[in-house]
Amino acid sequence: MARKWLRDVSDIARNIPKNQVGGILKKDLVIQPNEKAVIVKNGEVTDVLDSGKIRVGGLLKPGNFFKDVDVVIMDTSPKDLNWNMGELWSADKQKLGCSGLIRFRIGDIKRFFSMVYAYSTTDKKGERALGIQDIYSRLQSEVLTRVLEPEVSRMPMEDIYGNRNLQITIEDELETQLEQTLDMWGLELLKHTAEWDLGEYKTVLDAHQKFQTGEELAELGTLAEEKKHEDIGRVDVAKLRADQASVSVEADFRRQQELKEVEARRERERREDEDDIRAAREALKLKEEMHLVKARGMRVGLEVEQDMKDREHGRDMEYMKTVTEAGGADVAKTISEGRELSNLSAAQIEALAKVRESEVKAGEDKVEFMKEVEEREREDAYRRQELDAKLMDAAKPVSAGVGASAKVGKCPHCGAMVPAQAKFCGECGGKIG
Repeated sequence: MARKWLRDVSDIARNIPKNQVGGILKKDLVIQPNEKAVIVKNGEVTDVLDSGKIRVGGLLKPGNFFKDVDVVIMDTSPKDLNWNMGELWSADKQKLGCSGLIRFRIGDIKRFFSMVYAYSTTDKKGERALGIQDIYSRLQSEVLTRVLEPEVSRMPMEDIYGNRNLQITIEDELETQLEQTLDMWGLELLKHTAEWDLGEYKTVLDAHQKFQTGEELAELGTLAEEKKHEDIGRVDVAKLRADQASVSVEADFRRQQELKEVEARRERERREDEDDIRAAREALKLKEEMHLVKARGMRVGLEVEQDMKDREHGRDMEYMKTVTEAGGADVAKTISEGRELSNLSAAQIEALAKVRESEVKAGEDKVEFMKEVEEREREDAYRRQELDAKLMDAAKPVSAGVGASAKVGKCPHCGAMVPAQAKFCGECGGKIG
């Protein structure tokens, strides 16, 4: 009797040893639709079979009767895995959750075959079974927790709530990691969904909204009460204005008239100021023009005078040149001085004479002063010589005797006592001997 795999919805693969297949003459397995079988002989994969009946042993097939033959049957139909991560915490310590659906199927038989032996254990009959829950356990520890927890923990709840772009970014990262992990196991990701559960944050938002709404309603009630009192106040003010209307109108009329008078006076003063400014500007302009005309006249007069002086100087230079060539420099100097004197007044000539007389007198006084200085210097020289001689006499020893043995003598010129060894007299400076 051929054996079939009575699989559960959550089963995805099962290993059936040959000794668990019924029958003596023949041991057959029926591979149903959406199933594939991997034949394992002595621990090696020998064949991958699609749906149909396969024989794994029996007396009618003695070549395989004594061999260790296992068959791994795999369900290739799409499988749905509902996942849930309800213990996620945001950066501001808000609890939230995320759940969704993962739909996958077997894509690579050989790679998935190695997963059957890696992630399943044998039961009492020696069979191995791999279910969706086993795959979910691996995905939860290797993908879901590693992707969702770091992303959510670094963001505050306020940034997560309603931020569809952030949610899409996290879901894309999660889908990428799922595809890589499932592909490593030989599985193909068909669909992936994610749904966020903000938990108590919505309750907090609802409570906050209700509180804010209550506050706004209370404020509106207060405003309505204030409006009521304001309306009453406006009515009272209107009555008061009605009583004071005539007085107010008269006061307004007077204020307007005073304002008009003030404005008229200001306008008149402004125009007067403008006229004064205009007249002042015209006077300044006229004054500047007069200065310019006067300056031009002075300039013309100076130019004419300078031209006359230049011509006179040219004639003088020509005349001086002629006189110098004819009579010499002294004659030219005399003529030049006489010409200069002819241009001076009597008082200027007298003053010039006094200046020259004082210059001559100053020169004579200077000569007399120099003579006096020389005489004083000469007298000082004589006194210094006499003093030096006396100092020399005082410094030398003098004998008390007279005659031939005396060490002093007289100067033949002035008769002054001089030392015997002196060659010059200390008084008159004459030479002795």
